Amino acid sequence: MHKINLLEYVSTFFMIIMAPFLGMGLYNLLIKASIDSSISVIIGYILSFAFLIIFIRINDYKSNLDLKDKINVLFKRSKLIIILFSIALFSMSLCLSYNINNFIISQFLSETPIIYTMIILGMLIIFINSKDITSIFRVSNFLFYINIILIMIAIFGEYNKIELINMLPILTNGINRPIIGSVYILIFQIIYMFILLIIPKDNVSNNKHMNIGLIIAMTLAFILFLIIIIYTIGSLGIDLAMKYHYPAYIVMKEVSIFGFIDKIENFIIIHWVFEMFILLSLITYFINKLTNIKNYILVILNIILCVIIFRNSTLYNTITKVLIPISSTIILIIIIMIYLKIKKTG
Repeated sequence: MHKINLLEYVSTFFMIIMAPFLGMGLYNLLIKASIDSSISVIIGYILSFAFLIIFIRINDYKSNLDLKDKINVLFKRSKLIIILFSIALFSMSLCLSYNINNFIISQFLSETPIIYTMIILGMLIIFINSKDITSIFRVSNFLFYINIILIMIAIFGEYNKIELINMLPILTNGINRPIIGSVYILIFQIIYMFILLIIPKDNVSNNKHMNIGLIIAMTLAFILFLIIIIYTIGSLGIDLAMKYHYPAYIVMKEVSIFGFIDKIENFIIIHWVFEMFILLSLITYFINKLTNIKNYILVILNIILCVIIFRNSTLYNTITKVLIPISSTIILIIIIMIYLKIKKTG
């Protein structure tokens, strides 16, 4: 494996955290925390450092090994842990895959069966995984800069439509809902950071600056979470925002720049598709490395199960409310076990 540039690694870290937010992440946060969603983001940012500390500790342990090898070194029943981790992550990838494909179909290709877009996305994932892993990181780094530009364009076009009165009142029902919302941020967004542990730290060049890079990427992601929340609630109002499955997209449909540049929502679509492509590609790579199951088999299985399980959006929402928390909890328990085992070994 060729070495990965630190900037490529950090930008990919940012991309995989951001990817689920514009879809089910934002929707679920609004449902759980309502008008206090911005407070949930602040609490989530503080809590995310616990995840980051765990990530860094595992990443530093035997830095020449990937996560699979570390699990084999630390646990006697490593195969069981690897199987559970893979199943949980694959289950989450089903939700992610359906979410992005359903959005494309519902907004642009209403007469087209969803399996067509799934096949196209799947072929792209298979292709990029057929290359060296560094290809994914190079593509991610390139898309990172494009995404930052797209985000800035979207923000610039929307700032004059925000009504800050829509953000009030806050904490009318106490702190419980914002805390629940922050937990949802962690299980819908931040949990995906751990897939990067499949890359040995020694395979990242200039890795002595990695930790500060990860902190910067995490901070930037949460700043953007907060901006998106403020723009969404500030523009639509909380009642209307909670009615849409893709509220950020609805907000951008009303934006124009200089009075004649319209269709800004397409920037959001491109931004989201880029990030989801990177995340799903890395999840496929991760499971392939853990289980040795071929990439094309994982993609085909993903498509088949999505079509069978998620027959419509209502069923998808019902299943996701159960599947994501369970899968995230399994992954988090395994990660904590690894962290504690490393801490115990010194």
